[in-house]
Amino acid sequence: MNNKKPRNPMFPQGFEEINKQKETLPKPKPKKDELSSLKKLNHKLGIYLNPNTTDITENEKRRKIGVVITLIILTTLIISSYYFIIYEPYQKELSLEKTTKLNELHELYSGALTTSPNAMALENEIENGKSIEEVERINIVSPATKDWKSYHQKSIRSSLDKYNRTMAVYSNESKNIIMSEEDALKIVNGNDAKILSKIQFQKPNTVSVPVLVSRLQAGAGLIRVGSIVDVYSNLNNTNEDFNSSNTSADISGCTVLAIMRYEENGEVDSEYSKSNTIVNGNTTNPHENTKKFSSNVLEMIKGSIMNGYNEDKTFKMLRDYGVKLSDYERQINLGDLDAEYMLLIETPQDKVTFMINNMDNIVLTIPTANAPDWMVNEINATYQN
Repeated sequence: MNNKKPRNPMFPQGFEEINKQKETLPKPKPKKDELSSLKKLNHKLGIYLNPNTTDITENEKRRKIGVVITLIILTTLIISSYYFIIYEPYQKELSLEKTTKLNELHELYSGALTTSPNAMALENEIENGKSIEEVERINIVSPATKDWKSYHQKSIRSSLDKYNRTMAVYSNESKNIIMSEEDALKIVNGNDAKILSKIQFQKPNTVSVPVLVSRLQAGAGLIRVGSIVDVYSNLNNTNEDFNSSNTSADISGCTVLAIMRYEENGEVDSEYSKSNTIVNGNTTNPHENTKKFSSNVLEMIKGSIMNGYNEDKTFKMLRDYGVKLSDYERQINLGDLDAEYMLLIETPQDKVTFMINNMDNIVLTIPTANAPDWMVNEINATYQN
């Protein structure tokens, strides 16, 4: 039985054999396409633009990885340089500015105003500041001044004694000043928070302290009862407590309540003599006119008390004897420089020990703001000429 397929009449005879021979022959390899420069550039762009759809050679892969690594390194260097050269120094300056501003805040909002709502709001504003300029623009003095004035005005009214006085206590100078309500309000209204934050007003707690001082220490003996004096310490440079930089009074606003001189200052024994001699030939006629006065002020007072003298007339005559004596001594530039005085001075209670321990070193001065009339007249006469 012949299973051979019949020949296809559409193909010529021998065509199938030719096809079989073609299939057995090796196929020729296609020639490599020689890319032009433009085609190569397009090929490379295609690699980077369409990496998933374009075949990449090994060298191209390496170059691509190198570019990526280089970009990462450059980016890291730029970010690191920015951080260490610009960002970190700026943040340090910003932190320093915030610390400075916070120190100013805590200095001005101290004591009674530490927990003030404005202080807390300003502290949050400082801490949340984003730039140095923003922190610098935060104004602390103005709101602090307003808050201190309001606080002190209330404090003064609540700390008045029965003489309508208050006592200013300076925390940075360790000094106390007793003053009237009016003077205290002038201080409050005339200063800002830099001064007001260092003052507290308290009710005066005073003691009358007796001190025995020389004429030099007693304001040259020209102070009188009712004088307002400041107390300075007259310590020499060898004393370890001496501080040459301290120019403030140790105690200010003290009131002189009484003055006593030694009894010898009240003893008066004077003699005035005027002589005249007339010569007529061999005759000489001397003539002398003598006046004497002897008295003891203390004894006269004793006599008036015992009804030996008219008491009203005696006191009228001797009124302000010591003050007048000092004034006359001042006017004639001649006086008892060795005189000593027993003074009774109103002093804050916490300064009593200082007064007693430094009795030999204190000096009482008269502030020109509370100067007596004669001092005012002398100053006016000096500067009006």
